[in-house]
Amino acid sequence: MSSASIMLPEAVVIRLPSSKLPRACAASKFTKNTVNSLRCPPGKSEVFFWDASCAGFGMRALASGRRTWVFQYRDEHRRTRRIALGDVSAVSLDIARQAARQHAATVTQGGNPSVERKSKRQAATVLDLIEAYLAHAKDHQRARSYKETERHLLRHASPLHHDRVEAVHRRDIAELLEKVAKRSGPIAANRVRSALSALWSWGLRSGRIEADSNPVAFTVRQPERPRKRTLIDAELKAIWKATDGDGDYARIVRLCLLTACRREEIGGLRTDEIQADRLAIGAKRMKGGILHEVPILPLIAAALPSAPGTDSECVFGRRRTGFSGWSKAKAALDTKIAEEGAALPAWSLHDLRRTFSTRLHDGGVEPLVVEALLAHKQQGIAAVYNRASFWRAKCAALELWHSLVSDIVSDEGDYFGGNADPTLLVARK
Repeated sequence: MSSASIMLPEAVVIRLPSSKLPRACAASKFTKNTVNSLRCPPGKSEVFFWDASCAGFGMRALASGRRTWVFQYRDEHRRTRRIALGDVSAVSLDIARQAARQHAATVTQGGNPSVERKSKRQAATVLDLIEAYLAHAKDHQRARSYKETERHLLRHASPLHHDRVEAVHRRDIAELLEKVAKRSGPIAANRVRSALSALWSWGLRSGRIEADSNPVAFTVRQPERPRKRTLIDAELKAIWKATDGDGDYARIVRLCLLTACRREEIGGLRTDEIQADRLAIGAKRMKGGILHEVPILPLIAAALPSAPGTDSECVFGRRRTGFSGWSKAKAALDTKIAEEGAALPAWSLHDLRRTFSTRLHDGGVEPLVVEALLAHKQQGIAAVYNRASFWRAKCAALELWHSLVSDIVSDEGDYFGGNADPTLLVARK
């Protein structure tokens, strides 16, 4: 009985009796009917079948029964390379053949599909870029700014994490920002947009991104309405009453009200920042990057917790990172206020700072002193030449504010809550 031999490109040599030789082993044009009959012959682990109508396009059949479309070619170094085009059961003949022709065109133009595919698989993801950027930002941003950047990129931008950096387009960024705006509001969307823009700009400058443009550019920036809310006496009293307790958040809210500090400044208060007569909040934790000193008056001393253990670095929350869970704690406080019968419209801790500033300005306190208590950075020539700390003036202004708060919460007066004369606060002192 004679035998026939067929050499297949980078494949096995099949030797079978001529009467038993499968016709599919010869190069022939694939059709749906012939493809269904192409199987790995008994005694072989794998075999390749090739399509006569498309050079390099074929099928790999395994003894297990699995069959895969393949495209085989020679690269610029004349080395044989092969790439898979998908399982026969999942990818149709027409689609596989079209993919093979596209790869063939790429090879003709000097490309190397196998290397390009491998490069794409190994390409950096957005999460890889974020992790590298955060390592850089941690050394170049203030702690508070870094914390916000980390939150925006790791939480809000999480839908992009597994995408390749070069595969992210402007429409992907725009869709993400729209979802953030609906879920967390326009301000949050704008902050995420800024964080993503800084991320891509850094990636381009550092050479980690090979693209020529920033996909965040020209995306829509949500309109932001400036916040103008100040609290009236009844609202201040309701907040004071609801924070009568030893919980961390209750103490933080009262301290924010009494000191006009930002929530992060109080929430992250460190044990070494509480001195004998003042709170000395370190420059690294301040938005303006300057040491902020607040007199410890009796109401502030009462709101501070007892001295924590020597192993504690922060006064509130976790030992090393300070208070967390702001949204949950705020929601619980609002629920408590409502249960106590107070009708308090939506408010934020930052409204306490705005209320503090408004009341003291109305009371005749010098603007520079109010700005110093708010830890606002001086502008213009004053920022260069005026190095005064305003310590005595700050003490006097804070005493005025505490006198007003005491009157409000004790029902002894109603200064500035309605039509009262703002000068009464100054006259009272």
